[in-house]
Amino acid sequence: MPDDDSPPKATHRAARARAKHKPRQSKASHAASAAHDGLDHDEAHEEHRPQRKTRRFSLVAQSRERRRAIISFSVGLLVLLLVQIPSVEQSFLGGPDRQMMEAAFKMRADVTAGTAEPVLFFDFDDHTIGKLAPTPFAPVAVTTPRASLADLLDFIRTGPPQQMPRVVVMDVDIAQAASDGDVGIARMQAALTAWSQSPSAPPLIIARESYPAADLGVNAPGLALPNTPYDPVVEKAPNIYWSTVKVLGDQNAEIREFLPYECVLTPSGVQPLFSAALLAYGFAERDPAVLAKASARHWMQDGAAQCQKAPTAQLAHGERIDYHISLDLGFSGRVWPALSKAWAGFKQCPGTDTAIFRRLSVIDILDAIHAGGDVSRELLCQHIVLIGGTNGAAGDFVQTPLNEMNGSVVLGNAIRGLELTHGGMRAIPLGFQVLLLAVVSLLMSGVALATDRARHRFQRLKRSPHKRRIAHTFGIISLNPIILNGVIAVSAHLVGVAILLVSLNFGLWGFLSAPVFAAAITETLQEFFDD
Repeated sequence: MPDDDSPPKATHRAARARAKHKPRQSKASHAASAAHDGLDHDEAHEEHRPQRKTRRFSLVAQSRERRRAIISFSVGLLVLLLVQIPSVEQSFLGGPDRQMMEAAFKMRADVTAGTAEPVLFFDFDDHTIGKLAPTPFAPVAVTTPRASLADLLDFIRTGPPQQMPRVVVMDVDIAQAASDGDVGIARMQAALTAWSQSPSAPPLIIARESYPAADLGVNAPGLALPNTPYDPVVEKAPNIYWSTVKVLGDQNAEIREFLPYECVLTPSGVQPLFSAALLAYGFAERDPAVLAKASARHWMQDGAAQCQKAPTAQLAHGERIDYHISLDLGFSGRVWPALSKAWAGFKQCPGTDTAIFRRLSVIDILDAIHAGGDVSRELLCQHIVLIGGTNGAAGDFVQTPLNEMNGSVVLGNAIRGLELTHGGMRAIPLGFQVLLLAVVSLLMSGVALATDRARHRFQRLKRSPHKRRIAHTFGIISLNPIILNGVIAVSAHLVGVAILLVSLNFGLWGFLSAPVFAAAITETLQEFFDD
């Protein structure tokens, strides 16, 4: 007899009959039903895969992503090592990092105050040159009148000793023919002689232009300086120095470095003509300990030896300029930020101008001097004084990461930038740059692994003939490897800009953008090849 718990035979027969007559769902209708829920036939089938196959899929995906991460990181590391070479960094390969640096410069321009010395710019602008013309419609003077330069130097030299500038840089090559002839030359000689004999006069640095020796009638290779009527005074002066103001640009002709020195032939032999920025920084820096450790000081130490070793060799790369002051063509009415209250000059100059940069038209000073008025020298106190010209005749404008800028203002950025960076911009330690690259590479691989199954599902949905919802379409686009890796690379670029905004205050910069973009492109290519 059957047990009490066993079902009756009639019940079994009824169940089999119901199963026999139950209509079966076709494969097509099954696929349509799955697509109705946003899945095609394969995706509906995937929902019922055994757990063991899911784990196997996960392990395979992890192994694949590890391989991709290693390859992407290796490519990024190779690019990182290559862009450490200056010639490579200035090529297209270093373009993303130059853009990163440029963005940081623009964001901190005219904002960074710091404790560096303020800059006072005496500008021989168009207004000044026009008023100095002897008669209306007279030919435009190609060079700055020497008598006017001499008057300006006398104005600075005769000020109270406690209101003297830190250093004066004259960005005018007085070796060129004087527009006011012999009278101007004699007036300039007298001004330089008085400067050299004044114990309270600050260091005076004068720009010079070198020429190929053959152009000066000298049968010798390399560069040479032409003789000037002022050489006897400058050679004996304890506080006057010749200098170079040459700068170096990248492949886009943007000025990013200044030339630390150049080897020039003089009657005394081949000697280094040092940069006005380096010389001025040496006089402006207040802390001897900082000056002794300044990274840019090695140019001063190596210049003489290198010129003796290779007198005709010229430097292809120089010292980076920390741009933080802008002065574009429309500078009328510009206002610059005030100095930090921690500036040491306030102890000696309580009533001085507090702006980090100030531009004055030379004609305003000259008119006040010639009128016999008592012109205050407080605006000079403990400043870096630049004498240059934004006039159209001089045409001294170059392209910079900020904007088209006058050469004298570029020089001001270079001098004050050396102070802000404690003696020159230095690269962030390579190990830290490699660490940042590794973090970004792992992030790309992690995102790829996290979205791997979802991207495969959306790829099948993309191939499905059934109508897709808008949300699924956006999902397909957002999970595209190009989009994902591109977003990560752009985000890393922005993070690099943020890091530079902080690190530049300590004189540190580094490469991140180009290596990350290289890693992102490599990751994307591997994704498509694997698919």
